[in-house]
Amino acid sequence: MFASIQGEGPSAGTPSVFVRLQGCAVGCAWCDTKYSWNAAGGRATTLDALLAEVKAGAASNVVVTGGEPLEHPALGPLVAGLKGLGLRVEVETAGTELPPPVAVDQWNVSLKLAHSGVPEARRLRPAAIARFRDLGAWFKFVVGAEQDVDEVLLIQARYGLPSARVLLMPLGMRREEQEALMPAVVEWCRRHGFRFSPRLHILLWGPRRGV
Repeated sequence: MFASIQGEGPSAGTPSVFVRLQGCAVGCAWCDTKYSWNAAGGRATTLDALLAEVKAGAASNVVVTGGEPLEHPALGPLVAGLKGLGLRVEVETAGTELPPPVAVDQWNVSLKLAHSGVPEARRLRPAAIARFRDLGAWFKFVVGAEQDVDEVLLIQARYGLPSARVLLMPLGMRREEQEALMPAVVEWCRRHGFRFSPRLHILLWGPRRGV
């Protein structure tokens, strides 16, 4: 758990407390939090202790992330506890699991493209994507070349994703990579009616943990 600003997506720049849940079976090649893949990693705590830490973080927005938080058995009780504190809750997910019936204010779904190295059958689950779409989720795609944008367009058409809910973000874990790609990504967004998202945490701190 740490306090920072939301680095990407429609809430970019918002002061937030982050709660990172362990465990992820998706396994993207360019994941910047591979330490969260091991479900037995992290630190053990109780729900009450975690909620007290979040409250002490003094931010009204909480981002539950991972790993893949939808794989974690504590997601439901955690969201319920956060809402009980009167907090706004965002959940970051790869969109490979059906969302549970929890009171999430904003679903941020980062669907993986072919360059992630994840087989399509594991990264694109039609029932889950359709449910997130119907819940009004935001769909984020990390792109590094025009062929990636072509793939986004195919996914958008296949699953009926509204252009206004699609965000493109530059691929790369270093500030220099982000700065080099941003003009092209902005142009692709302009051309296709998508929304551009910076990756502020990389621009500010690079591939550091807990920021």
